[in-house]
Amino acid sequence: MLKQLPADVQHTLLNILNNIWLSGKFPYAWCTSTVVPIPKPGGDVTDPSSYRPVALTSCICKVMERMINNRLVWYPERNRILTKTQCSFRKQRSTNDHLVRLESFVREAFAQRQHAIGVFFDMKKAYESSWKFGIMRDKCKKKL
Repeated sequence: MLKQLPADVQHTLLNILNNIWLSGKFPYAWCTSTVVPIPKPGGDVTDPSSYRPVALTSCICKVMERMINNRLVWYPERNRILTKTQCSFRKQRSTNDHLVRLESFVREAFAQRQHAIGVFFDMKKAYESSWKFGIMRDKCKKKL
């Protein structure tokens, strides 16, 4: 629906979002959401851990989040701050690149009769263990 707005209304919306960006004041109404539990495929519907919480937020807030993400990604890409080995969450790159690199590393060590050592971190439920109240408090500290 937002994409179908007339050009002058889109421009006005862009000005509003840019003012929010420059002021650093996030609208308080965007700090609330409706959380809907969605069952995980094949999960036990009687087990609360078998649900994935999905937060429904303002569509304009989502547009702002995408703008912020694009700006935050643009800067390190433009200034070549990220290393070539950083693959996830980057355009034209994937975590599969790391798998291919690991396979090549292991094959090369095997061919040269050397050892290959890998260290892996399991980040399962990293989001669930974060302090959501503190994150939201910091995000919504400044009101419009």
